Amino acid sequence: MPFVREHVTKSLTRSSGWRKVRKEHIKAHPECAACGRKNGLEVHHIVPFQLDPSLELEPSNLITLCDKATKCHLSFGHLGDWKSYNDEVVGDSKWFRNKVDNRPEDLNEDTIHNAS
Repeated sequence: MPFVREHVTKSLTRSSGWRKVRKEHIKAHPECAACGRKNGLEVHHIVPFQLDPSLELEPSNLITLCDKATKCHLSFGHLGDWKSYNDEVVGDSKWFRNKVDNRPEDLNEDTIHNAS
């Protein structure tokens, strides 16, 4: 079971280098780590920025998650609550991505009729 901690609310300002690091991360990791989508991407901090600002620009503290459609950023990064975070986000995303990549064939009319 993933461990959840509440964010410490602080008034923090992003580093002037954040935009560049975010852009480079998306370029190097251009799909959601959990579902594989290639659009609506966000760069998620594994250890939240609010808890440890010194890790804001650290590449090993970043993971790409989508924010649209499947909402992997909210689901995997924050366990469905923006006030929380998932310190097992990397492993959970890999587990889910393996499920997505190896899911059974899509159901079609022939499959449905043959199962009846």
